Amino acid sequence: MLEAEYATMFAAEETYWWYRGLHDQVRRAVALCREEADGPLRVLDAGCGTGKVLETLAGEAVTGLDLSATALSLARRRGDFPLTRASAVDLPFRDASFDVVLSLDVLANVPPSAVIPALAEARRTLVPGGRLILNIVAHQFLYSEHDRAVGVQQRYSAGQVRDFLVAAGFRVEKMTYSNTLLFPVAALVRLWRKRARPGHTPRSDLAPLPPRLNAALARMRFVENALMVDYGIPMPFGLSVFAMAKNPVGPARTRPGRSRTRA
Repeated sequence: MLEAEYATMFAAEETYWWYRGLHDQVRRAVALCREEADGPLRVLDAGCGTGKVLETLAGEAVTGLDLSATALSLARRRGDFPLTRASAVDLPFRDASFDVVLSLDVLANVPPSAVIPALAEARRTLVPGGRLILNIVAHQFLYSEHDRAVGVQQRYSAGQVRDFLVAAGFRVEKMTYSNTLLFPVAALVRLWRKRARPGHTPRSDLAPLPPRLNAALARMRFVENALMVDYGIPMPFGLSVFAMAKNPVGPARTRPGRSRTRA
């Protein structure tokens, strides 16, 4: 991600409809995980960015990880959370350290060949029965200036994401597209901005909207989230893929020659 985009993200996460929708989606998914827990969940946000999800889930035992020092410096403004600078592809935590691992729009930013290893790392750090909550951008034909600005390397279909999860040893519990209701308009915007312009610094789509429009778009996301997360109704298309997957047999064995320490 371009470093300048972190400041934009930090401000946008407070009110922008897209982030409000994502955070509501995550809260609902974590609430499903809490149904089987006796106390606060140990949650790792693997790719926490500027930390708004950590603040949103402050009632749980949350830990943030990101490779960007800029992102972590902004995340520290949101609360006194444990933060670790590292890659989501190589998690510096012991096996079975967490009940829930979040991967929110992170794995599209790593090389495609690293997606399954990153998912295997997430599974390794989960307790038996622990869950991965994943969100990732969808449909490669929508790759545009926004993706270049935020560091996306590739967008994926739901079928590809399912295959990745199964290959990493997960049991898929929920799989759906999201950002469905707004897909037609958003897709047109992305296609319009698809062409790369030499000498032009890419910019994300995080532009301020009129408050009433922003609130209406957020409410649409809340309705969609209730359908797909609370009621388990899969959406047929959308800007993102959302999944919940379970570690069915416990953490994967640590690869030979690599030590693991608690951060």
